[in-house]
Amino acid sequence: MIDRSQLGRRTLVGATAAVALLAVGSGASGAGATTARQTPPTTAAPVATTPTTAAPAPVPPPPPAAPGGSVAWRAEGRSAVGRPLVYRGNANGVEVAWIDPQLTRPVFAPGTEDPGGPWSWGGQIDPGVRAKLVAAFNGGFKLGDLPGGFYHEGRTVKGLVPGQATLVIYSDGRATVGEWGRDVDLTPDVVSARQNLGLLVDGGVPVASAGSPGSWGGSVAGVATARSGVGVDANGALVLAQARVSPQGLADALVAAGAVRGMQLDINPDWTSMVVYTPNPDGSPSGYRTMGSGGPGGLYLSPYGRDFFAVILEPHVVPGATATIGAPTVNAAAKIKVAK
Repeated sequence: MIDRSQLGRRTLVGATAAVALLAVGSGASGAGATTARQTPPTTAAPVATTPTTAAPAPVPPPPPAAPGGSVAWRAEGRSAVGRPLVYRGNANGVEVAWIDPQLTRPVFAPGTEDPGGPWSWGGQIDPGVRAKLVAAFNGGFKLGDLPGGFYHEGRTVKGLVPGQATLVIYSDGRATVGEWGRDVDLTPDVVSARQNLGLLVDGGVPVASAGSPGSWGGSVAGVATARSGVGVDANGALVLAQARVSPQGLADALVAAGAVRGMQLDINPDWTSMVVYTPNPDGSPSGYRTMGSGGPGGLYLSPYGRDFFAVILEPHVVPGATATIGAPTVNAAAKIKVAK
């Protein structure tokens, strides 16, 4: 809720005063008589006031984001301020998901083995955010299997290569998918960027190379292996797709889910997974796999060797707001983000 400012009221102040002196005589006019003498009235100047200009009308919040495309969507998992945060559907046998871009924030987590090294989350979802968990999904190829790399926590690992498809997360919680050097770059507000091959969807259509399976990584189960992908729709929402499918089928599913740009993430049965979480009464998360066939047995709640993305509620206190979101340990009003 956005407070409206009180309209200012204009006050006009004026004052008028008259002063008279009167000398009283003892008889008619003439010698020795005292004549009454009267001074003309004096009017005080009006007090100047500054008109009060009414405050401009507040900008209304954007309408709630909603999934698009040609998919029949259904709500999945937890809600906030009366809105589902995740929707799921199916596009020609491929499982797809849509994540609310206004009430959530994705977070990138490098793995303990690939690339290894010290990272703040230590390869698992940090206990401090688990009460706010919405979902999690796998990352990309091992860094030795692709030209690009990633940027996270102020560090670049292996280098970010122009032309590579990149999932970028910004400091205000927005996320997008684009081609590095054309759609996205290492601007000061970037907090994480993860590359993986080239774009699979561009301009709302599959790229021509989607029909060339050899361009999209080595498969252990033929062309139609377990694959995962992520895209961004016209409203700035992330859309996911996972199934045993060809690169062309994965691209078609992302387009059906509304993606204007999309990229393939990891492939093969052991490495594709999406988990949806709901809060327990004590605020701890309860997770279950909704897409994919692999991923960590601990559902990203214990150290994992490969990188992944978590999606969390993004609570902010908003003056005048009446709705709250989150489990008992997360009780804050929702601030709506606007995709740029």
